[in-house]
Amino acid sequence: MTAGGPGARPGAARMLHEWFADGLARNPDGPALRILDRSWTYTETDAVARTWAAAVAAAGEPGAPVAVLASKTPEAYIGLLAALYAGAPAVPLNPENPVARNAAVLRAAGCGAVIAAPDAAGQVARLVRSAPVHVVLAPRTDRQELPAKLPSAVGGARVLTAGEPSEPGGATAWKPPAGTPDDIAYILFTSGSTGAPKGVPVSHGNVSAFLAASLSRYAVRPEDRFSQVHETTFDLAMCDIFPAWAGGACVCVLSRLQALDPARWVRRYGLTVWHSTPSLARGLQRGDRLAPGSLAGLRQSVFAGEPLLVDTARYWRRAAPDGVLDNIYGPTELTIACTAFRWRPDQDLSDPRYGATVPIGDPNDGMEAMLLAPDGSPHDGTGELVMTGPQMFRGYLDPAQDAGRFLHHDGRRWYRTGDQVRATVHGWVHLGRKDAQVKINGYRVEVGEVEAALRDTSGAEAVAFALDAPGGTRLVAYLLGAPEPDTAALAERLADRLPAYMLPRHLWWLPDAPLNAHGKTDRTRLREDAVGRLGHEGEATP
Repeated sequence: MTAGGPGARPGAARMLHEWFADGLARNPDGPALRILDRSWTYTETDAVARTWAAAVAAAGEPGAPVAVLASKTPEAYIGLLAALYAGAPAVPLNPENPVARNAAVLRAAGCGAVIAAPDAAGQVARLVRSAPVHVVLAPRTDRQELPAKLPSAVGGARVLTAGEPSEPGGATAWKPPAGTPDDIAYILFTSGSTGAPKGVPVSHGNVSAFLAASLSRYAVRPEDRFSQVHETTFDLAMCDIFPAWAGGACVCVLSRLQALDPARWVRRYGLTVWHSTPSLARGLQRGDRLAPGSLAGLRQSVFAGEPLLVDTARYWRRAAPDGVLDNIYGPTELTIACTAFRWRPDQDLSDPRYGATVPIGDPNDGMEAMLLAPDGSPHDGTGELVMTGPQMFRGYLDPAQDAGRFLHHDGRRWYRTGDQVRATVHGWVHLGRKDAQVKINGYRVEVGEVEAALRDTSGAEAVAFALDAPGGTRLVAYLLGAPEPDTAALAERLADRLPAYMLPRHLWWLPDAPLNAHGKTDRTRLREDAVGRLGHEGEATP
């Protein structure tokens, strides 16, 4: 399909809900959303979203951000669309997060309303008492009744109950207010270095640029069925939702447990497009849970969020032999994904310059990039990746957090990703974080370089970090996944590649990687485990 679908202006910035309208026009009676055995057609989804948008607009503060407190329920997806229809930025919230964090997000974003799933009612009652929210929209769906414990008003906020769409000419006739592509479509909150959530406002134009660059690559069609593994608080969820909706395809929601059995759900849902983190695929590989051809229905597999090992890509492709596999990269600030690389089993990535990971490729159409040397000057080989273009956000919700994140060069403003990459004939290879630099015995060490060396010499996933110990800072590392490596032989290979001060003092193996809520390797848990190991050895204390 052409980018944007019927009626679209190719390459032009548009409102995000206009991309949903493309899908609605292409497939009005087809499924837009599926959760287990319940599906919502495009027409139903549109009508419910307009009903909720009308209710929020009538009772809330015009234009104020709308929080969507839901996880893997209809409200999480239809609520997102309803906020856009209301002419307001959407602010996804996960009910599994602590109330204090969600309240901090509500305050920081200035939310005027909350669309809450019925099963999140318990948190709503506590949440709005500590945040200045004017209205809570607690929808009833055809299979769920609003819990009685949510009263008509909590914490000074008015509670509305919105049900199925009204009669024609009523709320379903609601028309989104006029807006511009420069308006904010959604605000996502990432972890801040100060401990406070960091708000990333993403405009309609930013997402439009991503969709225009991506849709023709994926050739989305109405019969496609997209997996939806990520929580909506994670920007990679948008890589499932809006490309699917723009093409008239169906978003098929998977719980964390369901995502660990992709072969079953590829068959049950008829999935054609899969998207997850490499850690999820790596875990399946370690347990050898994917038989050859078991994902034969997939025509497209997409991985993002962390380095993808070549042997994991090969293992996945063996299970999905009829499809293509893309590795994409992008921080939230550059809108979902800003580079892409299509991996093929016949590609020769054996050159040690490329390493054991699949490259992240080249910039999306419209995006420009350069590499910076440690002194901040442009560099052709290896350096920090900085980018500019229509997918780049304008700045953090708190302008004070912009400090050090942007570069002015050649009369333009560039975003500093903080990621180190190496240029190769296959595009860039990700080397790790620039800000993961530590000092070991006075030497500066890039942890990403150590991890890359460990991956390349072992073929396994690797995590390294520095820990304070009584004898001084120590570099430690984990190798994750079976089979158990020969650490003595590995140490010899590492010594041929890294100087002595960059060699991990401790190297541990774990058969399985702990995963966080986003399906990435949980570095916090590994760090806690390492502290405990050193503490037991009498070399450090927690």
